[in-house]
Amino acid sequence: MEDRITKTMALLLDGSWKEAGKLYREIINDLSKKESVSETVLNGESSQCASEAEKGVSVASEFERWVTLNEEELWDLGHIAYLFDDTETAESLIEEHYSRKPNDIEGMVFLGKIYKKRKKPYKSELMFRAALWEDKDNMKAVEELVYLYLDTDRPLDALAWAQKLLRLDPRTPKSYFLAGKALENLDKPEQSRRYIIAGMILDLSSSRGSSFQNFYEDKLGESITIADLDDAREVIEEWVGKNQHTIAGTQQVTKANPIQ
Repeated sequence: MEDRITKTMALLLDGSWKEAGKLYREIINDLSKKESVSETVLNGESSQCASEAEKGVSVASEFERWVTLNEEELWDLGHIAYLFDDTETAESLIEEHYSRKPNDIEGMVFLGKIYKKRKKPYKSELMFRAALWEDKDNMKAVEELVYLYLDTDRPLDALAWAQKLLRLDPRTPKSYFLAGKALENLDKPEQSRRYIIAGMILDLSSSRGSSFQNFYEDKLGESITIADLDDAREVIEEWVGKNQHTIAGTQQVTKANPIQ
């Protein structure tokens, strides 16, 4: 089973989605047959052990739905299911993974993403907050909470958690974009514009360059003034100044004008 899961992952990485999809369906069908056989065996115990067997089936159904898979297989297959938008199976697999590793932060965050995609915002929020209970500064969990609150029309909560992202790392462009989106949803267009331009400055100043030019034009228009840039730099410098303890070896944001 592990070899087939690994092969499916390799096919996906290679871009062979059709072949990977066929192998994925075969894996799920085979696993369903094995689970069915396991329950049949339990139900076939002697009458003396009938009650214990029934309890066993109940427990297996609720907590061990994928008893033939180890933790790594659960994790990989859950991601494959998610990629194929089979979120019901992904939820089942990652819930089982979580039941075996309840303190795994990455697992909590991924399960929260699955719940969000399956339109279960309350359960999604619980998982992200559980991850933050384990690590209060986990940026991925904080970021996912922002997305969740934006999706569920809670812009004030989204802004509060976007500000936490900015406190954790005031040099990440995405944090400014998320804060800008929350401000836009709060009907504060001028503040939203400043934050989005701030994100653009950081994005275009990075060594990786940027591929979001169309996004900037859609959100900001083609004309960005010197005053716009100065206002945005003030936003960056304010957050950098507030959080010097999080920026090792850096004193201030670059003054170079990225717009030529």
